[in-house]
Amino acid sequence: MPSKTISVTLDVYNLLKKMRLPGESFGDTIARLCRGKTSESLYLWTQTSDGWADLTNDERRLLDETMHDVQASFKEERVDLR
Repeated sequence: MPSKTISVTLDVYNLLKKMRLPGESFGDTIARLCRGKTSESLYLWTQTSDGWADLTNDERRLLDETMHDVQASFKEERVDLR
């Protein structure tokens, strides 16, 4: 299966590491967290979920920027699999 390398800041890496399940690759974690989601639904979820209440303003800004970047990259690389 083809793969792509992405760069994230250390802050984003640490956020992703917190979300990773035992035995799960980072790619699996990203897929699990993003499957069936949009940036709008993720934003609403982070605004209403207790688990995100301890994020600093800088972490929340970084998360918002990252979600926006991820959604933009999906739009740019959309492939028709028919």
